[in-house]
Amino acid sequence: MHALVAVSALLLSVVGVGSAEAANPLGIAWKYVTNVPLYGKPTGMLIAGRCNRNDPAFQAARQKGAEVLAYINPIARPDHFVCALDTQFYMNDIGQVPLWPYPTYGQRSPWANTRMTDIRAGSDWSDHVVSYVERLMREGKVDGVFLDTVGVRPWSSLAEWGSWPLWEKNAYVAGNIDLVRRLDAKRRAIKPGFIIVNNNVWEAGTIKALTGERYVDGVVLEHPKPLSPWHVSYAGRPFGNLGHRRVLVIANTRSEAQAWARVPGVTHVSDQTTSQYKHPNVPAVSFQALNDR
Repeated sequence: MHALVAVSALLLSVVGVGSAEAANPLGIAWKYVTNVPLYGKPTGMLIAGRCNRNDPAFQAARQKGAEVLAYINPIARPDHFVCALDTQFYMNDIGQVPLWPYPTYGQRSPWANTRMTDIRAGSDWSDHVVSYVERLMREGKVDGVFLDTVGVRPWSSLAEWGSWPLWEKNAYVAGNIDLVRRLDAKRRAIKPGFIIVNNNVWEAGTIKALTGERYVDGVVLEHPKPLSPWHVSYAGRPFGNLGHRRVLVIANTRSEAQAWARVPGVTHVSDQTTSQYKHPNVPAVSFQALNDR
């Protein structure tokens, strides 16, 4: 009870007494489509996984008004085969994906059983990611992309970011900014309504890459502390100017998701823990109008 009271008190100080939920349901479906139809309404959002994006359930939800984003991870590739659709993103051969060259080629790893990719500006890998997302824009089977980990820095302790020399950090940050800049340019030319969100932020302590914000529609705040003041402030950032701003919060519990739904700037919320990413829960909040739909 004490935690819930604390959340409620901070919420009131942020958004005022009597404020109604303003954000919409977000469902993460990394593996299965259980509960996916529940998000098939205007302003609902679904994130399809590495391997299940072509399941008919996602197209059925889109036909009923939901937005479906495709998951891709530009900054790391798995060490082993995951599925055919995933391998397609990784150049149809994970062994061909160019890896981060420092301090020695292929040494950096953000998670177990993965290698960091060569995301530097102008790299062959960056060119491939841009071409792949361009195909998604032209195919018209998804409404946007969820760029996992793209942002100001890798967060896993396994990446050992704190030990990177400044010049290497700068190369990484510049590559991330360049990637979203190029993706933004492609969608403006091909499909301006295509949504781009990154699962990361563009500011972390003394490291700032705020230029990246202008090229995305928003970010994903994954399991922040309940109504963390820094995250509450960050959720209100303007981001891109194409008129379909999306700031997603993946909360730790249903009550936290409902609290985040009332924070100014947040557009979609989920109550899924990491272990629940295989398929969405029942929507944590009701469906609300979005002025850009």
